[in-house]
Amino acid sequence: MKTIDEMKLESNLPVLIADCQGLIVYVNEPFNLAFGWQAEEILGRSLEAVIPHSYHDSHHLGFSRFAMTEQATLLNHPLKLMAVTKDGREIESEHYIVAEQQQGQWIFAATLRPLHS
Repeated sequence: MKTIDEMKLESNLPVLIADCQGLIVYVNEPFNLAFGWQAEEILGRSLEAVIPHSYHDSHHLGFSRFAMTEQATLLNHPLKLMAVTKDGREIESEHYIVAEQQQGQWIFAATLRPLHS
């Protein structure tokens, strides 16, 4: 299982990190290139910025369930999910999501590798 610090060192995969409230606190340059955002445009925004609207309710439910139980069902294995680019396009990408506690708070990180047909 990768740690969040290891994911930050990814040089070729888009990486996004969010805090315990679901606010984006870090993106790397491959994320900016793949999804069209500049860091200053996305940092501090909700994860909903990159989650298709049709998945918002599921995201809230899963995020809330994890906050209450600390039991994960989607972490630490690849998932094919849709992600939203800055211009509003939905693209399929392989997400690998991890969570760890830092200073008593959960932090979430994901690689979002766009899948091209």
